[in-house]
Amino acid sequence: MIKIEVTRQGQTLMLDIKGHALFAPKGEDIVCAGVSTASIMTANLFEQVTQTTSILNEGQLTITVHDFKEAHHYIYLVFKKAIEDIITAYPSHVIWKESEGA
Repeated sequence: MIKIEVTRQGQTLMLDIKGHALFAPKGEDIVCAGVSTASIMTANLFEQVTQTTSILNEGQLTITVHDFKEAHHYIYLVFKKAIEDIITAYPSHVIWKESEGA
């Protein structure tokens, strides 16, 4: 299962995407491909418009937007909508969790 955790602490937004969908064998998993594409596109967009750190490891991408502003909210909403659409089609393969940090 892919777990997406969204945390907001002040002006910092962190998206932590990890795990494997296990929908199909490696190289054939359309759920993993969809989440990966949306996540990497989102990281690239944030990196173009604001101070962002993206760390990609096997099975995990962490995107930290250090100065998240209202002007960046649209990028986040497009990512969230893409993931919601995937969850609607494949609900047992992706989890979305949001929280406000301290």
